[in-house]
Amino acid sequence: MDRLHEYRTLIAKVDAKVADVTAHQAEHLACDRGCHTCCAPGLTVASVEAAAIAQFLGEHPDVAATAEALAKARPWQDTRCSFLNADGACSIYAVRPLVCRTQGLPIVVEGGQLTACSLNFRDGLNALPAGDRIDQKTLSTLLFVVDQRFGGGERVALTVDGVRA
Repeated sequence: MDRLHEYRTLIAKVDAKVADVTAHQAEHLACDRGCHTCCAPGLTVASVEAAAIAQFLGEHPDVAATAEALAKARPWQDTRCSFLNADGACSIYAVRPLVCRTQGLPIVVEGGQLTACSLNFRDGLNALPAGDRIDQKTLSTLLFVVDQRFGGGERVALTVDGVRA
């Protein structure tokens, strides 16, 4: 059985939720290809996420070569994620980690506070239906459990070198 099966199942569920929220709230979302205000440098990922990215890079040498070239060229001079190309697009979009998949959407964080990217929901989040929110604690817990069952350990730098280590 594929070692990453549980992670891929989680990703599929998260992607379905994201698609649902996006469909319901499309008029409030500014996120699109090239929007990269959330692509911060220095992010870390769970070991299972790093393994999925490393596997993808191993299976797609062209993407791996692009990622390595970006790491050397540093088009954003360390002000953005090292996987972000000069056009503001993610070079590993197909296997981006959970934090990237949900970024910008309405997220319920610690203490029940509702937050989203400042470019989205300009008219506020107050009237947002409960079904169009993503609970960060639940998402983090699910990722933690999947990562532990995978054999996870410490967080991994979201860089080419980090995910391949």
